[in-house]
Amino acid sequence: MPMKKLLKHDVKYEWNEECQKILDILKERMVTVPILVFPDWKKIFHVHVDASLIALGIILTQPGEGGIDHPIAFASRNLSSIEKNYTTTEREGLAMVYALQKFRHYLLGSNLKMIMDHSTLKYLVNKPMLGGEDLQMASSLLGI
Repeated sequence: MPMKKLLKHDVKYEWNEECQKILDILKERMVTVPILVFPDWKKIFHVHVDASLIALGIILTQPGEGGIDHPIAFASRNLSSIEKNYTTTEREGLAMVYALQKFRHYLLGSNLKMIMDHSTLKYLVNKPMLGGEDLQMASSLLGI
């Protein structure tokens, strides 16, 4: 957040100790495990999604040796002022839609598993066949 504040037009650019500390942490994390891997098109993709009160976060991974997920790509974005008023279910659904749009070039024609921590959406996603009222409910929750 301190570095992001520097990008605003009405804020004076001032690099401080907190910004430097965050930059050092980012540089260290970019060269330590887990390091990004190339996708294996024969394996299933795991899409980890989560939403907070201010942002969406997604990670595209694939299972590797020892059952450990290896990251392929990361993405996040801040919620708009309107999206911040969404319910938890709507924000989590928005994260799912964002993940599918952001990583569509990886996911089209591939098997995938969506990993989330929201039980309402888990129920909807794991339901074998949506139809009738269920389809209407899912569409309204996901905004489609």
